[in-house]
Amino acid sequence: MKKQIEELINSFLLDFDQRKLELLDKVLFSLLLKKELLLLEKNNAKEAKKMEALLAHYHNYRDLIFKKLIRNNPNLDKNLLIKRIYQAPARLILLITHSCQLKCRYCRVRKFSDSMKEKVLLKAIDLLFTANRRDLQLQFFGGEPLLRFDLVKKAVEYAEKINKTAKRQLTFVLTTNGIALDKEKIDFFKKHKFLIECSIDGEIENQLKMRKARDGKNYYKHLLDNLRRLSSSGVNHYSISVIMPNNVRSTFKNFRHLTENGFKRLQTNYSLGVFWPAATIKILFKETKKILNYAKKNKNMEFINLTSIRREPVVLNAELTVDCDGGIYLESGICLEEDFKKIKNKFLVTDLNKAKNINFYNSTQFQNFYRLSRVYSEVNPRFRKIILNNIKLGQDYNRFLKTEK
Repeated sequence: MKKQIEELINSFLLDFDQRKLELLDKVLFSLLLKKELLLLEKNNAKEAKKMEALLAHYHNYRDLIFKKLIRNNPNLDKNLLIKRIYQAPARLILLITHSCQLKCRYCRVRKFSDSMKEKVLLKAIDLLFTANRRDLQLQFFGGEPLLRFDLVKKAVEYAEKINKTAKRQLTFVLTTNGIALDKEKIDFFKKHKFLIECSIDGEIENQLKMRKARDGKNYYKHLLDNLRRLSSSGVNHYSISVIMPNNVRSTFKNFRHLTENGFKRLQTNYSLGVFWPAATIKILFKETKKILNYAKKNKNMEFINLTSIRREPVVLNAELTVDCDGGIYLESGICLEEDFKKIKNKFLVTDLNKAKNINFYNSTQFQNFYRLSRVYSEVNPRFRKIILNNIKLGQDYNRFLKTEK
């Protein structure tokens, strides 16, 4: 295996073809998965230890290549090398507040009153514009980002000011529960060409059970009125529904309910960080089949899961998230924060005071998997079973969608 890895690295050095690094990533991913399965089954620990040594050496293979080239030829143009070796993340997520009106059963982001300081906000945007790519996305997340709409407006104003000179293809994305939507905000989104991700799970009974209001009130009619107003505005948007093993049988019913209430673009997400039994996965696929058949008959709607927006296995798509305190984390650390408060810092990539170039901080599925495996092996080994279950579910779900497409 080491020989194959070195051959791929040496081949890349001849022409800097990124496809060779993508292949290398798949090779390392397969090796890591094999090692984790051996440990899960408590089988051949000696072989697993050998694999771990190899993975530990190569998990930051782009850094190895960059340092090797600079060491062998100090006069090389570093900026040119960065462009050839590294691929900047297309999106930077800003967690601008931990406050939220809801306490969703599946949400693992900690809720408290802290919000992002303006200085942190502007520094994060500066970092995004160091990316060596033309297309950039700035996403507002929480908590509920509309509770700090003032920060959203300041961020957009600042980013658009920079972009007058930078001339990037800049997109703003905002994930919201929709409760605080109003005409002012919708007009702002339309003016600045936002993409809005609407978190709504479906019928009233399911919605209020899974996404309870902190004040205990029934907000459903108010929410639907807001989302209908958004739908009629022309703002680009789609719904995101989360499915848990205990309500998987309602997947299609909730999906259809949302289409009947005006949504034309919809996404369904199986919940992460929980174990999905085989029988429950079978039901998930059966319900998804109903959605696919429904989508084929309704040509004016789009099932987002069939597009490139949704990448599987989702549990490994850990994008960069800037928290309120200026720490830059892999998204996994934020999304599992409620369950594993003590290990959040193990997902810390760097912080805004140290970060100078975002191109160095992108991570692949393999690298996200590697970080997860290190964290749960040190702190919570039982989580190995859940993560491997979620990875397999993602792989199987992806194959299922491609087969049924």
